[in-house]
Amino acid sequence: MRKPGVHNTLPRVNRRIAPLASGWIPIASALVMVLALVQPASAERRIRRSDIVDVCAGEPGIKLVTMGVGSLIWERHGHIALCSCSPDPRENACYNYGIGDFHDPLNMVWGFFRGTDSFWVGKQDPLGMIYVYQNADRTVWVQDLPLSGEQQENILRKLEFDIREENKHYSYDHFWDNCTTRVRDILDEATGGALSSMKMPTDGRTYRDLAREGFYGMRIPLLATDFAMGRVTDREPTYYERMFLPDYLREAVRVKWGAEPRVVYERKGPPPAKDGPSGRILLTLVFLALTAPAWLSRLFGRFQRTGMWIAVLPPVLFGLVFWFLAIISPLPYVRWNETCLALVPFDLLLVLLSARARTLYARGRVVMLGLVALLLVIGVLKAPIWPAVVWTLVPNAVAGFWPARWTGLLTRSVPGAAANGTQAA
Repeated sequence: MRKPGVHNTLPRVNRRIAPLASGWIPIASALVMVLALVQPASAERRIRRSDIVDVCAGEPGIKLVTMGVGSLIWERHGHIALCSCSPDPRENACYNYGIGDFHDPLNMVWGFFRGTDSFWVGKQDPLGMIYVYQNADRTVWVQDLPLSGEQQENILRKLEFDIREENKHYSYDHFWDNCTTRVRDILDEATGGALSSMKMPTDGRTYRDLAREGFYGMRIPLLATDFAMGRVTDREPTYYERMFLPDYLREAVRVKWGAEPRVVYERKGPPPAKDGPSGRILLTLVFLALTAPAWLSRLFGRFQRTGMWIAVLPPVLFGLVFWFLAIISPLPYVRWNETCLALVPFDLLLVLLSARARTLYARGRVVMLGLVALLLVIGVLKAPIWPAVVWTLVPNAVAGFWPARWTGLLTRSVPGAAANGTQAA
């Protein structure tokens, strides 16, 4: 297994290494992803060279290295790499499919949504690579793969092919083409379909459920998975498909080849949350509160147009984001997003149309939202978008069905009060 030596010297934190493995929240909304990218990094611990674990310790060969979750949003689904270990430590190398340009996060996010080649594979010194994850206090597992000499050569040939300049970039997809699926497919091809032939039962969780697991304890990203991920994520993956996450690929390798994972570094901080409240009821109450200006201004008979502006503008802006991404993105879970049925940018017409046209539009939208609710109840639509339905239903119901006798109801007992500051409905 002779190969060119790796000359990377010791370990500095490289901001271009994306500790993502499967994950980004790419399926989170654009706002959440940008926020995730620009949030300040956690304090670095600056471990010593002598404390860095050597994933190539022991017998030479191909090793599967998986990393646990970290504290930052893009670290919440773990990471993975394949390492080639030789008797001569100078020839050891790890192949990392999770590298992105964190110096230009907005361009990287744009590349993700557009499906362009915004991520790439890199060949790295094992100590330099592990330093990043150990310094971030992320558990590291190593598995020695019991492969034949021919299988190892085939894997190395593929890895070396992928790191060529003309081949190294790829279009990152959170579920079907990420850091882990690339490693999974290489192992599967080299072993004649050993992994894809595994037909073991799964536990009924969907892609959405599996993505949500990484965000327990992080309320906003957890809620973003409800709205930013389309209907294709509400399908249950096969045993092979769910190996898009490092934990499941590590488990499959253990089951198939008896390669027991060795913990070479264990997280010192608190363990990641395994469960928690969904936040959906609280979000629904928040959305109801945000619609209050629409109906309170009617009850008081004052500033009715202003109240409708305040109630309508936030969902319209979110709708613009989701519709824009659905139009420009080739990713199926972004393009076919049921959230777009609830958050519609055209709801801005509630404050722009004439009174009669506004009433007709609002009634049509209420009928549409009623159909969406019915399809959710009977299971045709799967996404948990009830809070978004409520958010847009209230202002449309107010504009379309508000009884005239209720307008100014709270101010009628005060003579002349309704006339002060009254705006046309």
